[in-house]
Amino acid sequence: MPRSQTPMTRGARVAPRASLALCAVLLALTGRAAAQSRTAEAEQLFRDGKRLMKEGNTAAACGAFAASLELEPAVSTKLNLADCREKNGQLATAWGLFVDVERATRGDAQQAGVYRAAKARAAALETRLSYLTISVPDESRVDGLVVTRNGEVVEEGLWNRALPSDGGDVVVAGRAPGHEEWSTTVTVPAETGKVSVEVPRFKELKQIVTEPEPRQPGAEADANGGAPVDAPGPARGRSSRRWYALAVGGVGVGGLIAGGVLGLQARGLEDEAYELCPSNPCARADEANAKVDRAEQRALYSNISLGVGVAALAGAAILYFTGGDDETPPRTLSAWAAPDQAGIAVLGRF
Repeated sequence: MPRSQTPMTRGARVAPRASLALCAVLLALTGRAAAQSRTAEAEQLFRDGKRLMKEGNTAAACGAFAASLELEPAVSTKLNLADCREKNGQLATAWGLFVDVERATRGDAQQAGVYRAAKARAAALETRLSYLTISVPDESRVDGLVVTRNGEVVEEGLWNRALPSDGGDVVVAGRAPGHEEWSTTVTVPAETGKVSVEVPRFKELKQIVTEPEPRQPGAEADANGGAPVDAPGPARGRSSRRWYALAVGGVGVGGLIAGGVLGLQARGLEDEAYELCPSNPCARADEANAKVDRAEQRALYSNISLGVGVAALAGAAILYFTGGDDETPPRTLSAWAAPDQAGIAVLGRF
């Protein structure tokens, strides 16, 4: 039958739905690939840890187990890390890991053996632990006081409490606004030690108040009468790569929005075509077919926009998490898609 007599069939409705299906598939594939990559990396690190333990390189083995656990939390990895920390002399850290494993497997019939082993190891270690108490008297508690242990903040609820500590040197420090900073180093015995350190009241910093000098005409110029001195540059912020990530992420969001809008437009044009020609023969077939053509075009651009959007968001995530800090000015990316045109623009300083 000539095309002028038959409008687009109902099968053309697949175009908007295909756009959404493509988006869902791309998102699923991206997430699955990332999960598989993390699993593979975690497994390799776990195997490296086992190998290093056999070779007697305990410190390196602990590092491998810790990295594997961060990528993919697993009871078996935590149990091996606990064993490694104990062999490395970090008794408090090992004890905490064994306790975590015990709690995670409690009541699990399939993990009953792991539960019993972790509970027994934790109980045996608890009798060997050393403890450190960081005492903060009331007179030392100035506003804004922050206490740290080896660089990590000690929450106020942990002050004045005997807490398990690995053996070795521990740096206890404190700071508060308007006061001199303070620090001291204490040595905690490897086993069954009890050490206490008291945080003193910090000395207040002397504040010197000076009257500002009157502003003279031309004060912005330098001493030799040159051009005005430039103001200090902006503080260091996001790196170029992270600026790119934000720009590319914007492109991705725009692509998804544009794809959804174009898909809805395609569906609407298709419905209009069938309202003009509900059956054959149709006196308004030419008008209906014109709407069908426009619907197909919008469906095509919907698929393109959704694909670009998903790819841009995945790329933005990679750029953002691999960026550092510098002062490089960013370039700006933008993208557009329409029934008759689409493209990407790059703007900014080069």
